[in-house]
Amino acid sequence: MLVGTLVLLAGLVTAAFYLARPQVQPVAEELDKPVMATQIEFLADALQRSAAGIATHPQTLACFESAAAEVCQAQAANLYALNQDATVLFVAEGNNQLLPGFLPGETRRLIADAGQGGTGAAAATFSLSLSHPVRNAEGRRLGFVIVEQSVPQLQVLFDTLPLPDAAAYAELQQSQGDGGITVLMRRGNQAIKQRSQPNWIALAGTPWTIAVWRYEMPAIESIGPYVLGWLVASLIIAILVFAVVLTVRNRVTDNLRTLVKLTNDLRQQRLRSDYPVSLTEFKPPLETMLKLGKVMLGRQKEATSQARLDHLSQVNNRRAFDEKQKELFATLKDGWSHSLLILDIDNFKQVNDTFGHEAGDQLIIKFGNALKNCLRNSDFIARLGGDEFCVLFPYTPLDRAQELAERLRAAMPESVELIQGVTQKLSWSGGMSEYRRDDREENEALARADAALLEAKRGGRNATRIRTAA
Repeated sequence: MLVGTLVLLAGLVTAAFYLARPQVQPVAEELDKPVMATQIEFLADALQRSAAGIATHPQTLACFESAAAEVCQAQAANLYALNQDATVLFVAEGNNQLLPGFLPGETRRLIADAGQGGTGAAAATFSLSLSHPVRNAEGRRLGFVIVEQSVPQLQVLFDTLPLPDAAAYAELQQSQGDGGITVLMRRGNQAIKQRSQPNWIALAGTPWTIAVWRYEMPAIESIGPYVLGWLVASLIIAILVFAVVLTVRNRVTDNLRTLVKLTNDLRQQRLRSDYPVSLTEFKPPLETMLKLGKVMLGRQKEATSQARLDHLSQVNNRRAFDEKQKELFATLKDGWSHSLLILDIDNFKQVNDTFGHEAGDQLIIKFGNALKNCLRNSDFIARLGGDEFCVLFPYTPLDRAQELAERLRAAMPESVELIQGVTQKLSWSGGMSEYRRDDREENEALARADAALLEAKRGGRNATRIRTAA
């Protein structure tokens, strides 16, 4: 939901940027009818009127009617004097022959250049040619007047086209008699010619046409970068949101695990020194639970310790032993190894019978104290009944437990004072075994240790035997 909202917002922002973007200025409207076209058409019209005036001039009619060389040459001289840049030709009707005194335009230019000391090479110019019929008073056509006028400023006029180089392309084309087209001039980005259709601008009264290609960006190209930007922004937003969600979820999970860890520790009647949490929302309930747990654990330990202690020897009783054994037995599936040692005080019955139960009780008390003083804090000591004790070696393989049993026998005092004036030599017989993964019940290892204890007693006491199998 959050990702969708942010992606939609990113789309709205992208749309706003798209609408606010600088608009591409359209090609100037002058391209529909550029100024140069008007100027060239004006020039062509003036040339047409000039040709019409020449065609109706009396001396022109006299030249066509008489075909006399002196008359035609006189008219040619007059026309040349009036406009030296124009070439005028008189062509007779029927045979299409030039009348005397008139030369083709190219020939006239070559002669003029030679007379001025030129090389005789033709200059590259753009010329505009048109014709007008010559008619007599009765309306009969006598021939044609052809006027050819050079337009040296044509390139300058073409350069005035308002043509953005990157947005349009233009050509000045000339139609040929055989239907072909010659490109006289070019401007703009020629690559646009391959991507759009031209707009044709005919120049009235001339053989020229202006072709303009305008580039119109497709909608997909104009909106494409913005769509791509929106997709990239949406991807970044999605990644950031998922990263934040994943981070928060991991932190919440870690803090919940801390609370679960605290609950499990309370169930196991223990507390750690620190339960770190990274989110402030979890700190108040955790502190409250920790305070209540300490109070509860203190009272529970006090009650439990009293219920699980043997009142005489002040070591664990049979009930505590059964619970501890069950706890250790459950961890065998995880690969842990545990061992146990059953101890029986030698000659206990003789002490009871000889010196009384008070001396026997003192022997049990002194023996229990000796065990607590000579064993590790992690070892579990319990009185199973009478003069029989058991030591559990948690997370200890049998070979290591055997070393601990030998160290215990060496560390035990040789004798203890039972009552005033009565001292008893302290010795014990022991049976050892190890909890095995293939044991079906917890007491199977205890039974093996008990059988090993019987072997030690039968073997003369004051010894330890080991039984690994039933």
